Amino acid sequence: MRKNLRKRILLAVLLLFTAANILLLYFDSGEKVERKAYINSWSGTFTDDLQETLHMRGVFAAAENSPVYFEDENGSFDDFLVNEGDEIAEGDDLYTYQVTDYEQQTEALQLEAGKLQEEIAAIDTYVQEMEAASLEEQESESFGIPSSGEDEDKEQDQASSAAAQIIKDEAIAEKIKERSQMEAQLTMVEEELEQLTSTGQTITVQSPVAGVVTGLSETLEDPLLTISSTDLLVKGQLREKYRKLVEEQMAAAITLADDGKSTEMEGTVTKIHTFSDNTNANKVSKYPVEITIPEVSEEILPGYHADVDIITSESTDALAVLEPALKTEEQPYVWQMNKDGRVYYKQVETGLRDDGRIEIVNGIEENTKLAVSEKNHYRNGIPFITRMDLDQLHVKKVGKQSASVIKENLFLGLFNR
Repeated sequence: MRKNLRKRILLAVLLLFTAANILLLYFDSGEKVERKAYINSWSGTFTDDLQETLHMRGVFAAAENSPVYFEDENGSFDDFLVNEGDEIAEGDDLYTYQVTDYEQQTEALQLEAGKLQEEIAAIDTYVQEMEAASLEEQESESFGIPSSGEDEDKEQDQASSAAAQIIKDEAIAEKIKERSQMEAQLTMVEEELEQLTSTGQTITVQSPVAGVVTGLSETLEDPLLTISSTDLLVKGQLREKYRKLVEEQMAAAITLADDGKSTEMEGTVTKIHTFSDNTNANKVSKYPVEITIPEVSEEILPGYHADVDIITSESTDALAVLEPALKTEEQPYVWQMNKDGRVYYKQVETGLRDDGRIEIVNGIEENTKLAVSEKNHYRNGIPFITRMDLDQLHVKKVGKQSASVIKENLFLGLFNR
């Protein structure tokens, strides 16, 4: 009987205690009863390199395709000296033809040689002028002595000068490449002239470039031959809504999956076409894009497909949080756990998003602990408690405490909750 009575009394006390707390909270319009937040999960800020990327599919293709033509007015075609699939070097024989009008062909070749020489000279002048202009700019910058108030303007000017120099260097490199192609073509024309002088009738046409014969027209339709370079690049297409996000010189990560193996390479966006391949008003426009890779393994062949991630934006050593810690409503915010044992509402400004990591531009600092909760049930500035860390609980030490101390701490914990 006494045991049953004790149980009933204990149950009644617990019910009264619970009811009293509920009533206190219900009638606490002035919020005199201090509430506490129980935080079961939390994370923190950290620094990391973040990137925003644009994914697309790409295919490996020859970096250049050089068509070779045959002019009917030059004479009559004789014979091919190469087969489709042959790998050739610059200057290798491609085909022969018979000259029908010796004087006319000689004059035509001489005119073409003279034109090529003039174009090569014009390129040389252009390159010399560009290099001279760059040298003058560097000298003027080195002799300039800015005042202390001009430091910021100087940095901006240096950044602009560096960008302009990059553009100049690229233009010079392109012209030098164009010059080498013209020199190869001039060599070919001069060789034809020499043959014409020595044989008087049969001309052997040589290749202006090295590569692989990927096209050969048995019907003598243009182009007569197509020579593809052995250097590979990645080609893809950008949908019109992504076209404005990508610029030339952006870095790209290329991943090739073959037989369960994954090969990763780094490349650069070198060309984005201005015009779309599609002009149908009822279809999505797609813009061709080319990505150059410094070194491509010989095992990779034209036609291999790959995944391409173009890096459209990046931030180095960015302050970031994990996505679950950020509340994304009209104004992004977090719940910051301070050392004073209280949780605070903090609005933040976000930046890049990268695989569940979000950059924090403004609002909180490094080494900040953040509450993670699916529901927004905290109040700004209230104390918080966390789950018990069993790794820090030493049972043997607890057992050595006196009964009064254990009882005191037990009730203290219950009432604090």
